[in-house]
Amino acid sequence: MKKSGFTITEMVVTLSILAILLAIGAPNFKEFISNGNMVSNTNGMIGAFNYARMEAIKRGTTVHLGQLDGSWASGVVVWADSDGDVTRDAGEELRLWPAFDSESTVTSGRTAFTFRASGEVDNDGQLTICDNRTGEQGMKYFLF
Repeated sequence: MKKSGFTITEMVVTLSILAILLAIGAPNFKEFISNGNMVSNTNGMIGAFNYARMEAIKRGTTVHLGQLDGSWASGVVVWADSDGDVTRDAGEELRLWPAFDSESTVTSGRTAFTFRASGEVDNDGQLTICDNRTGEQGMKYFLF
Protein backbone atom coordinates (compact mmCIF):
# COMPACT_ATOMS: atom_id res chain seq x y z
CA MET A 1 0.00 0.00 0.00
CA LYS A 2 1.44 3.34 -1.11
CA LYS A 3 1.08 6.37 1.16
CA SER A 4 0.99 9.89 -0.21
CA GLY A 5 2.23 13.04 1.49
CA PHE A 6 5.37 15.03 2.14
CA THR A 7 8.53 13.74 3.69
CA ILE A 8 10.13 15.76 6.46
CA THR A 9 13.02 16.62 4.13
CA GLU A 10 10.67 18.05 1.48
CA MET A 11 8.86 20.11 4.09
CA VAL A 12 12.08 21.53 5.57
CA VAL A 13 13.40 22.47 2.12
CA THR A 14 10.08 24.14 1.21
CA LEU A 15 9.93 26.08 4.48
CA SER A 16 13.57 27.17 4.08
CA ILE A 17 12.91 28.53 0.60
CA LEU A 18 9.79 30.31 1.87
CA ALA A 19 11.74 31.88 4.75
CA ILE A 20 14.45 33.13 2.35
CA LEU A 21 11.85 34.67 0.02
CA LEU A 22 10.09 36.38 2.94
CA ALA A 23 13.40 37.76 4.26
CA ILE A 24 14.12 39.28 0.86
CA GLY A 25 10.59 40.58 0.24
CA ALA A 26 9.68 42.05 3.64
CA PRO A 27 11.85 45.22 3.42
CA ASN A 28 10.55 45.93 -0.08
CA PHE A 29 6.98 45.53 1.15
CA LYS A 30 7.55 48.12 3.90
CA GLU A 31 8.92 50.54 1.29
CA PHE A 32 5.87 49.83 -0.89
CA ILE A 33 3.51 50.66 2.02
CA SER A 34 5.42 53.88 2.85
CA ASN A 35 5.30 55.01 -0.78
CA GLY A 36 1.57 54.29 -0.89
CA ASN A 37 1.00 56.41 2.24
CA MET A 38 2.97 59.31 0.74
CA VAL A 39 0.96 59.18 -2.48
CA SER A 40 -2.29 58.99 -0.52
CA ASN A 41 -1.38 61.97 1.68
CA THR A 42 -0.23 64.03 -1.30
CA ASN A 43 -3.37 63.21 -3.27
CA GLY A 44 -5.48 64.21 -0.28
CA MET A 45 -3.77 67.59 -0.11
CA ILE A 46 -4.07 68.11 -3.87
CA GLY A 47 -7.76 67.25 -3.55
CA ALA A 48 -8.17 69.90 -0.85
CA PHE A 49 -6.51 72.54 -3.04
CA ASN A 50 -8.63 71.58 -6.06
CA TYR A 51 -11.78 71.67 -3.92
CA ALA A 52 -10.94 75.17 -2.67
CA ARG A 53 -10.24 76.37 -6.22
CA MET A 54 -13.49 74.93 -7.58
CA GLU A 55 -15.54 76.35 -4.71
CA ALA A 56 -14.09 79.82 -5.37
CA ILE A 57 -15.08 79.55 -9.03
CA LYS A 58 -18.51 78.09 -8.27
CA ARG A 59 -19.34 80.67 -5.61
CA GLY A 60 -17.77 83.59 -7.46
CA THR A 61 -16.04 84.74 -4.28
CA THR A 62 -12.83 84.33 -2.30
CA VAL A 63 -12.24 80.94 -0.69
CA HIS A 64 -9.40 80.13 1.71
CA LEU A 65 -7.58 76.91 2.49
CA GLY A 66 -5.64 76.81 5.72
CA GLN A 67 -4.33 74.95 8.72
CA LEU A 68 -6.75 73.31 11.08
CA ASP A 69 -6.03 74.18 14.73
CA GLY A 70 -2.81 76.07 13.90
CA SER A 71 -0.88 73.27 12.21
CA TRP A 72 -0.89 71.61 8.78
CA ALA A 73 -0.35 68.29 10.56
CA SER A 74 -3.66 68.78 12.41
CA GLY A 75 -5.58 68.83 9.15
CA VAL A 76 -6.84 71.21 6.49
CA VAL A 77 -9.93 73.41 6.42
CA VAL A 78 -11.53 75.20 3.46
CA TRP A 79 -13.76 78.17 4.21
CA ALA A 80 -15.64 80.88 2.34
CA ASP A 81 -14.81 84.19 3.96
CA SER A 82 -18.30 85.72 3.94
CA ASP A 83 -17.39 88.75 6.06
CA GLY A 84 -14.04 89.45 4.32
CA ASP A 85 -11.92 89.48 7.47
CA VAL A 86 -9.55 86.72 6.18
CA THR A 87 -10.13 84.65 9.34
CA ARG A 88 -12.25 81.56 9.71
CA ASP A 89 -15.39 82.24 11.69
CA ALA A 90 -18.15 79.90 12.84
CA GLY A 91 -20.34 78.79 9.96
CA GLU A 92 -17.86 79.65 7.22
CA GLU A 93 -16.30 76.18 6.92
CA LEU A 94 -17.00 74.36 3.71
CA ARG A 95 -15.01 71.19 4.32
CA LEU A 96 -12.47 69.69 6.73
CA TRP A 97 -9.71 67.18 6.00
CA PRO A 98 -8.40 65.13 8.93
CA ALA A 99 -4.80 64.98 10.05
CA PHE A 100 -2.30 62.84 8.18
CA ASP A 101 -0.89 59.69 9.69
CA SER A 102 1.73 60.12 12.41
CA GLU A 103 4.60 59.24 10.05
CA SER A 104 3.96 62.23 7.76
CA THR A 105 4.84 65.87 8.25
CA VAL A 106 3.46 68.83 6.32
CA THR A 107 5.38 72.09 6.20
CA SER A 108 4.86 75.42 4.47
CA GLY A 109 5.92 79.01 4.94
CA ARG A 110 2.23 79.90 4.79
CA THR A 111 -0.63 79.24 7.17
CA ALA A 112 -3.32 79.70 4.50
CA PHE A 113 -3.83 80.04 0.75
CA THR A 114 -6.42 82.29 -0.87
CA PHE A 115 -8.27 81.51 -4.11
CA ARG A 116 -9.98 84.30 -6.06
CA ALA A 117 -13.28 83.84 -7.88
CA SER A 118 -11.30 83.22 -11.08
CA GLY A 119 -9.65 80.18 -9.46
CA GLU A 120 -6.25 81.82 -9.29
CA VAL A 121 -4.30 81.70 -6.07
CA ASP A 122 -3.50 85.09 -4.52
CA ASN A 123 -0.40 84.02 -2.69
CA ASP A 124 2.05 81.62 -4.30
CA GLY A 125 3.62 79.15 -1.97
CA GLN A 126 5.01 75.73 -1.44
CA LEU A 127 3.69 72.89 0.66
CA THR A 128 6.01 69.98 1.47
CA ILE A 129 4.77 66.57 2.59
CA CYS A 130 7.43 64.20 3.94
CA ASP A 131 7.57 61.04 5.98
CA ASN A 132 10.03 59.75 8.56
CA ARG A 133 12.33 58.01 6.07
CA THR A 134 15.75 59.46 5.35
CA GLY A 135 16.77 60.88 2.00
CA GLU A 136 14.68 62.51 -0.68
CA GLN A 137 11.46 60.56 -0.05
CA GLY A 138 9.02 63.43 0.35
CA MET A 139 6.72 64.95 -2.23
CA LYS A 140 6.16 68.65 -2.87
CA TYR A 141 3.09 70.43 -4.15
CA PHE A 142 3.65 73.87 -5.65
CA LEU A 143 1.05 76.53 -6.29
CA PHE A 144 1.67 78.90 -9.15
